[in-house]
Amino acid sequence: MLIKIKPLDTLFFRTPKPFFKGEDTWSDSFFPPYPSTVYGAVRSYLIFKNGTLEDFYNGKYRDIIGTQEEKGKIVIKGPFLAENGKSIFKVPYDLVCLKGDNETLHYLQFRKKPSLMISNYNLDNALLWRREGVVDNSEGWLNFIDFKEYLTLKAEEFSYIESKSYFEEEDKIGINIDENTKSSKYGHLYRISMIRLKENAELIVEIEGIDSFDEKGVLQLGGKARAAVFEKGEDVFNDLKNLKFNLNDGLFKIYLATPAIFKKGWLPYWINENTLIGEFKGIKLKLLACAIGKPIFIGGWDIAQGNSKPLNKAVPAGSVYYFELLNDMDLNTLKEAFHFKNISDEKAEEGFGLSFIGEVR
Repeated sequence: MLIKIKPLDTLFFRTPKPFFKGEDTWSDSFFPPYPSTVYGAVRSYLIFKNGTLEDFYNGKYRDIIGTQEEKGKIVIKGPFLAENGKSIFKVPYDLVCLKGDNETLHYLQFRKKPSLMISNYNLDNALLWRREGVVDNSEGWLNFIDFKEYLTLKAEEFSYIESKSYFEEEDKIGINIDENTKSSKYGHLYRISMIRLKENAELIVEIEGIDSFDEKGVLQLGGKARAAVFEKGEDVFNDLKNLKFNLNDGLFKIYLATPAIFKKGWLPYWINENTLIGEFKGIKLKLLACAIGKPIFIGGWDIAQGNSKPLNKAVPAGSVYYFELLNDMDLNTLKEAFHFKNISDEKAEEGFGLSFIGEVR
């Protein structure tokens, strides 16, 4: 089941950076929201649609929604930023752009790590730029068609789209009010960065583990519980789910469409840190190379406990891992494990670590 989400106003998703009234004057935001934010919004909607918060605390919805201590059957995949109903994807970290060229993306080359390469990168292979020019990562997006061609190596170069085509930041000025005098507090002026989606943009999420969901409704999303309307939509991921791959020499890549929380930091728990060999759902493989972004820190607010959730260090969306299969495995089994699946070690049911398989040149 897929739902499309369109905010009625600006949204605010604050970074984990501390923000103290009277001390800090600026609060940063990010977009799209982390999966846990949307997962929480969906759970909250179902709680209040079917009853009360007290019912939830008493375990009335244990099977589907879960309890304060454990999750129910609900699993989400996403959220995805979408353009006119079609999902778009963060530019993979194995694609780069030449400095001064804000339009074209090129592949990094998968090669043996040079002996002169001095780095704490301890894999035997690396993703390198072996041509002329200085390159940099892009913070943009691939459209749906280009992403399919990226996964199946159907194109040599890609065009990327900047975030400003889909959303923009709007600064909001505010001041804290003294509860006793009802007047503004001296030194408590602040500014926060709000997100406004363009007319062509929306969020889409796939929900599993529940038999029925309203055709349309209103969710509370992000800081200050801003209203966002949702409606059911058709499955726009069928083309991606049914992709056919040619895995030459047993090589393939995994692209992360949402951030992943791995127990070993950048490395999944099932991969040995020394040999880089691991087994996942009966599939034995070796990690050959990776292109990952700077770690991000994911927190949140625990409504049940009334305090902040512990920060989790996560691998950002767009990160890519290159693997070699070490045992005979058909493509369908590989796809069942890694293609359009949440593979995060932690909070996978909340949508973290949504992965796609891709071919390796």
